[in-house]
Amino acid sequence: MGKTRAKKRSSYRYRATGLPSVKEVESEAQKDAGVGVKTLPLVEKLTSAVSTERECACASLANLVFDHAAIPALLQQDIVRRLGPLLIDDNRGIQEGAAGTLRNLSISGGPEVCIKMVKQDVMTPLTTFVQQSLDSLGAIDETLGSEFKRQSTSLAIQAVSLLWNLCESSDVAVDIFNKQGLLPYLVASLKTEIYPTSVAIPAAQCLHTVTEDNSSAAQCLCCSSDLMKTLEKSLMADGSSSDMLLLKVLTAGVLYNIRYSIPPVSFHELLQAVVKVLAQVLDVNCFDVINKLLPEPTKIEDVQMLLNAQQLALEILSNICCPEDSNDDEWEDVDDCISLDSADEEEVLQEAAQYDVDMNSESLSTEMINAIVTQGVPKRVLSKCSFGEATMYEALSAHADGEKLLHILSTVQARALICLNNIVSALDTDLLGGDEALGQLWNSLFSLAFTTDTKVFVSREEDFLEAATGVLRSIMDKMSSLKEPQCITTEHVTTLCRITADTSCEAAKVKLLSILGIIGKMAGKKDNTLEVLKSLGVVFRDIIVGDHSLWLISEALDAVFDTFADGPLVNTAADSVGLMPNLVELVPVLKSRIKTERRTLGDHFPVIDAARVNLTRFIKYKFKGH
Repeated sequence: MGKTRAKKRSSYRYRATGLPSVKEVESEAQKDAGVGVKTLPLVEKLTSAVSTERECACASLANLVFDHAAIPALLQQDIVRRLGPLLIDDNRGIQEGAAGTLRNLSISGGPEVCIKMVKQDVMTPLTTFVQQSLDSLGAIDETLGSEFKRQSTSLAIQAVSLLWNLCESSDVAVDIFNKQGLLPYLVASLKTEIYPTSVAIPAAQCLHTVTEDNSSAAQCLCCSSDLMKTLEKSLMADGSSSDMLLLKVLTAGVLYNIRYSIPPVSFHELLQAVVKVLAQVLDVNCFDVINKLLPEPTKIEDVQMLLNAQQLALEILSNICCPEDSNDDEWEDVDDCISLDSADEEEVLQEAAQYDVDMNSESLSTEMINAIVTQGVPKRVLSKCSFGEATMYEALSAHADGEKLLHILSTVQARALICLNNIVSALDTDLLGGDEALGQLWNSLFSLAFTTDTKVFVSREEDFLEAATGVLRSIMDKMSSLKEPQCITTEHVTTLCRITADTSCEAAKVKLLSILGIIGKMAGKKDNTLEVLKSLGVVFRDIIVGDHSLWLISEALDAVFDTFADGPLVNTAADSVGLMPNLVELVPVLKSRIKTERRTLGDHFPVIDAARVNLTRFIKYKFKGH
């Protein structure tokens, strides 16, 4: 999985017409013209016959490209085509300046600018530059001066990092990467006995990006025993420093990306090795490492690298534990003109059921399950879900560098919760430690999510809540087969109802509704749960009649169907909260909204339309006296 950089967006005044005013257009044109006047002399110096002028121009432009207002003018002035040839200039200072400017441009401009850079043929000189810089660094003579080695290392870092940025954003760049045979060069640079980790890491990051869904690269690797040996050696390398851990995780990601091209005889052993490395990286206690920096969190690069390694390890494990999405676009081609009045109800329900199966299929291979269990992955992932001491968070929040670490810590925790969700969904209860262990997991995560003052610990509360409720939903789904799950208390239900009603995070609200629906289904079968059923009914009713999305309403309806279908007290509870009249009133509203909003429902359409069909059936069923 390649890293995605968020694009900065400009903020615009509201316009009643939706169009910029003439005055604004003229102002923008004047601004662009003004920037162009300033940048043109620098751009023109890139083609100067005097090498010092070319080098100075590169140095000036390297900072200027971070000015977003200057980028359109620079692109219009052909900065990419002018800088490209300088990547293979005879002057190493010019090479370094040109590479740095292009790399900064790719970062500052984001994916759109990267695509334009590829269209302007930056890949032709860059391909040569990557090959030359890596070959030069790999063959460097130790007797040469330290400045020469520093510059050679810098050139290689700039070359590979620029290549990575472009391949992240452009399929065309990846195609050129394949055709120009750059793969062996990057794999060779993973040899840390020859190349420094400052070069090996961006090379591994680029490989991790280009090998994703790239059968050509996968075949190239798997058909070369030398390349595979280099990857395996990188995976098994000694060293527990943060940079080595990140390099090993990236290599694990590359091997996982090409898993389908690895011969079956090698696959099982390699999978065990990959999961073992990922588990070892998660074993490192990041809180201990951070506490050693306090009270002044300076020189945080090593900790950032460790947290990045753990985040990536969790993402790879999440993918390992998650069945392949083979039906991502299945619902995009449904005929928009379908008549809801004439749609076959059975077909709608079958499609929705199949959709649910596709999204929740437990189809992990025996090899993968064995690797996950053997390496103790669930326990290690769970350890990453917890918070550290509050004093540590307070100390970090007092410093700018500490704030960066807090942000990454929150991301790692959210990834751990998502990974744990996939693990719980994929493994049988016995492999998770049995019913008692599942109950303990429910209690610990419930306490983490709902009884902790998370504002102290997390930088993005909605992300945390969504991830935490996702795991709890998976645990509840496992426990639904138990007649009397002892871990679920009345206090739990009260808290869940309150959070469901109060949270503004729709994704978390959907997961909470699913949890409450499962609890309701179990409570509906008992004769001593009237108050619980009434509490659930109020939550479901308020969402159904409220101003909510069709997705959320359909999830609330599913919870109603599960909770109030049958049972000794369900009708009494439903009557006491006025549930049925509200359901009857919803029928025409739901039908009308689905028809109006059909084009915007996307993947949610089959579930929403199934809820519409089931609503009519549920009302008829209840009015028959059930």
